Amino acid sequence: MELDKPAKPLLTYGTYPTLALVTGAGIWAALRGSLSSDAAIGLLTGITIVVVFAVERINPLLDRWSMTRRSLVERDLPFIGLAVVVEQVATVGVSLVAAAAVPKDGFGLLGRAPLAAQAVFALLALDLLWYAYHRAAHTFSRLWRVHGLHHSPSQLYVLMHQVFHPLDLLVSRFVISLVVFKFTGIGPEAAFIAIAVLGLQQTVSHVNSDLRTGWLNYVLIGTETHRYHHAAEVRGNFGSVVPVWDILFRTFVYEPRRIPDRMGLDDPGSYPDPKRFHAALAWPFRRATA
Repeated sequence: MELDKPAKPLLTYGTYPTLALVTGAGIWAALRGSLSSDAAIGLLTGITIVVVFAVERINPLLDRWSMTRRSLVERDLPFIGLAVVVEQVATVGVSLVAAAAVPKDGFGLLGRAPLAAQAVFALLALDLLWYAYHRAAHTFSRLWRVHGLHHSPSQLYVLMHQVFHPLDLLVSRFVISLVVFKFTGIGPEAAFIAIAVLGLQQTVSHVNSDLRTGWLNYVLIGTETHRYHHAAEVRGNFGSVVPVWDILFRTFVYEPRRIPDRMGLDDPGSYPDPKRFHAALAWPFRRATA
């Protein structure tokens, strides 16, 4: 399917710059001390979700990808609740391990680098580790039993972003976060900036709306590129925030005029229906059959 001229150009071209400005203002307020970093992340998360939720209801890219009451209640809500719990547990775990193992305020060469350099390094390192795990999860069958849950919905909208297996979340929120934000030596302010940017990009990348950012797709992963990762007939764009690793390893897909024909799994029957919450969670632990 080919994209035409946008039906609502103000939303198509203005939504992302507006959210980027809001995120920048939140980062600036926190660095100045007007807000705590936790309060800033909570506020930015809430604003971003409310804005993109409204935009995708007003200006959906495709109606068949839209959230319905049934998909929200019967599938998404249990995973959203589980994600909140797992992320809180992972955050506490990262803090406890880091408190016992590394200095609190950064250390080493990176700890003495300029704040902007630390934040850029954090985003690049974070995405390199996620890229490696993510590509492996699409390659090896046992890992795919974990990660395939995120691809099982045939829609693509902002709230289905939390349809993840908890093992996937532990890799990203505990293992990768611990390595990048605590063991590399970057300071807490750089970690905060990286987390704020990560939150914006991960949320925007799952929006069911015609958001266009042009050349910025070669700098940050967003709506136009991540939809190809969820397409049934295409697999690429394994990065979460920046496309540099996809470009380097030749897995980058960007066709700005085309919309994928179908979202989800190539063979939906090969994976438990995500509405069967317990079956989907148990799937990675079941014995593989020929």
